[in-house]
Amino acid sequence: MLDIEEYEDVFPEGGYPASLVDSIQESQMQLGGRTFFERLLELLQIKWRRIYPPQDEPKLRELHKRIVEAPITLHYKHCLIFYLLKDLAPVFHEQPDLATQFAEDVHLEKRFWTFIEGIWELDHLQFETAVGNLTHPSILPTFPDEILLALLGRRNKMPGSVSARDILPLAYYNCAKPPLVGEHVQTEFARYMAARNVTEAYYWIRTRPEHEHHALLEVMVDQTLQRRDRADYDAHELYPAEDRVMELVGLPFSEEEDEWIEKFLTEGKGRTFRQAEDTVVMRRIATGRVRDVAREKGHKGRKYEGVNWEILRDGMAKGLGPRRDEEAFAV
Repeated sequence: MLDIEEYEDVFPEGGYPASLVDSIQESQMQLGGRTFFERLLELLQIKWRRIYPPQDEPKLRELHKRIVEAPITLHYKHCLIFYLLKDLAPVFHEQPDLATQFAEDVHLEKRFWTFIEGIWELDHLQFETAVGNLTHPSILPTFPDEILLALLGRRNKMPGSVSARDILPLAYYNCAKPPLVGEHVQTEFARYMAARNVTEAYYWIRTRPEHEHHALLEVMVDQTLQRRDRADYDAHELYPAEDRVMELVGLPFSEEEDEWIEKFLTEGKGRTFRQAEDTVVMRRIATGRVRDVAREKGHKGRKYEGVNWEILRDGMAKGLGPRRDEEAFAV
């Protein structure tokens, strides 16, 4: 039986080469400053700062010592050592590899094996295979909000490598059901949803607790009307701004939502958005509030094929005639 407390038995080939340390540190930067392995160490109350990746063999010995001496159950120690051996396995080219041999020797339970595989793949930016493992039905989601943020964040940090119709965050969300506890993860996921499909984003917002609705609607409207950088998908081509706005003005908002959005776009910070005034006018037309449009003064808008909002309003006013000044019939 393998004695995990004996360093030489666990790491017979030595420590981390410099190239591996550099690669892990690059991944740390992509993941916001720390890996999910470091998060695991912190969760298990093992001192983790400046210990991973171990930059020389004494550091690896120190990390091994912290793991085996930690007051945690044996299978957690096995998981952490298995992760470290997965780092080293590609370096030494043994068959079977160091990590697999270790997991078999200690009879690592399959659900722990799968979870560590997923965390390791995530830390090494192998996102597709990571999501496959981290959504396995045998796994209880750990760090679900943080994992979702890592999947969302790679759009900004690695824009050239992310498809405009990236499905991984949505796939992980649907399988793992992260709670989205913090405002940051709520905002980023709402932006992602709105960039993919405004209608789906709206119906998703309705599933969230009521106290979140206004903030998430603001994110949805912002994402729909504001074009940012390439990380927002090159969506201009696959999901044109005009299509997004047309979907937005046609959504079945409640009366309260309608009032709030119009106020946001006319009086709130949304008034500075591109197309804010156009969106308000289109929404009024879409909901049959043509009297409001006909009475409005000021906003002309750009001409399209010889027509702008001023010309359209004049036409509506003439069509309504004296009815323009009547109040809507109320029961």
